[in-house]
Amino acid sequence: MEIQINFEKLSDIARAFYALTKIKMVIFDSDHHQLFSYPDENDCLFCRKMKAIPMTAEKCSQNDRQVFEECRKTGKLKLYTCHAGLVEGCAPLKQNGKIIGYMMFGQISDFQSREVLNQNISYVCRSYGLDEEEFLRAAKSIRLKSYDTIMHAAKIFEACISYIMLNEMLTPTEDKIIAQSERYIQQHLEDVTVEQLCEHLSVSRTCLYDIFRKKTGQGVSGFIRNQQFETAKTLLTNTDYSIGEVAQQCGFSDYNYFSRVFKKRFGISPKMLKNS
Repeated sequence: MEIQINFEKLSDIARAFYALTKIKMVIFDSDHHQLFSYPDENDCLFCRKMKAIPMTAEKCSQNDRQVFEECRKTGKLKLYTCHAGLVEGCAPLKQNGKIIGYMMFGQISDFQSREVLNQNISYVCRSYGLDEEEFLRAAKSIRLKSYDTIMHAAKIFEACISYIMLNEMLTPTEDKIIAQSERYIQQHLEDVTVEQLCEHLSVSRTCLYDIFRKKTGQGVSGFIRNQQFETAKTLLTNTDYSIGEVAQQCGFSDYNYFSRVFKKRFGISPKMLKNS
């Protein structure tokens, strides 16, 4: 899924998270493609070396796929230990109940000392037949964190996700266009046109129609009409506006046409609904 990113705001949040925790943050789309990381380096030196070798790189990818799938099923943050013994966390990014991507933190260790970490690295190297000295040198890039510190970081991480999604720093491009369209239509129900909508969104008519067909199953004009009728129904039910006023506010200059089409659509005339 294509995601639109506000890199400036997202970088500010990631920078703040790193300043507090010294833990890396990475964002993937729903197809598992990496979109963003902070710090900018893709991985710590140890992980870069692991991913430079086909056999261990596949293990890393397999770990990622497994945790993405678990997050997709549970909808919750997952803390886990990767195949090389490092601690990582992953949580789904959800908008309107739909997962649009995943956010991870990690490449850290909860071992009590550097000595214990090195023992684990040596074991991993022997298991995979890797150059032990080379990977022990690279392991100096792994930060040690206590279990409690990692749990506190996870809470901050979840708060960052909520803030990021609430402030629309990550949005599916198509979904954002639909949401912006809905807001504009509601603000201009009386006289909205497809041309005005295209100009407001800075997209072509063809592009807009393609997005609406894909996301809503109908054309733009039909979507606008639906919004006008649904708003008219709400106003008739919940306000003291006259039928004529409601029709005018919702883009229907012809009272009789509005009444006829409204009844055909909802099975009840505006007058009957108003008086019910």
